[in-house]
Amino acid sequence: MNPLWPMPGLLGAAASLALAWAEPVRAEAPAPDPALERCEGDTGTRLRFLEGSLGGDRRYADLWWKSWSTVFVGGIVVQGTRAGLEGDEGQRADLIVSAAKSGIGLARSLWSPPPARLGAAELQGMPTGTAEDCAERLARAEEILRRNAKKTASERRSWIPHAANLGLNLAGAVIVAEGFHEKDGWVSGAIGFAVGEGRIWSYPWQATNALAEYERRFPASGVPHSPPTTWHFESWGAGARVTVRY
Repeated sequence: MNPLWPMPGLLGAAASLALAWAEPVRAEAPAPDPALERCEGDTGTRLRFLEGSLGGDRRYADLWWKSWSTVFVGGIVVQGTRAGLEGDEGQRADLIVSAAKSGIGLARSLWSPPPARLGAAELQGMPTGTAEDCAERLARAEEILRRNAKKTASERRSWIPHAANLGLNLAGAVIVAEGFHEKDGWVSGAIGFAVGEGRIWSYPWQATNALAEYERRFPASGVPHSPPTTWHFESWGAGARVTVRY
């Protein structure tokens, strides 16, 4: 057994420790956008809560994305280099498979970063000069928070990422252990699965909590509903007319 085989696991553990440290210190939300001072009443209160939550969650999401991307880059470089220097065919296959799994992880990380890392940036620049402007910004803020919460559910709670993680590492283990008769393939597969689960469960989850708190404080959406369209007949001079209100 190569003494350096746990390297991807060590990198993953380092990322988990960094994220565990980051969570207690992430809570400081940025100062509210001065433009929100022009949004009054319930709309302004909701906006300040939403934008504060989005901005406060940004740091953890950004650190999570950068940490795991670094883990995958390290796996590609370290395991790929070791594979090129390894003389044993089975060990070399194990290292190549590990580097390939890191490459898949990096590609997914770059293709689909957590939207929470944008914070409230998507709201910056939206006007707040009128009540209608504030309502439009509120609608967008609610949409962003719900999108982030939905993404969290799909990344952490759905069976799909867990099954994909298991399938990828099981396939790698079978290739190495059965195809090249290298028993370390099963160990590497188990480590890879554990690292993958660490990534899944550490995925930014704060949007789910923020949405629950928002809906607890503000039971109904703060976006004004358009009045229903109604029509009726009424007398008008010697005849009648239809009046439509919308």
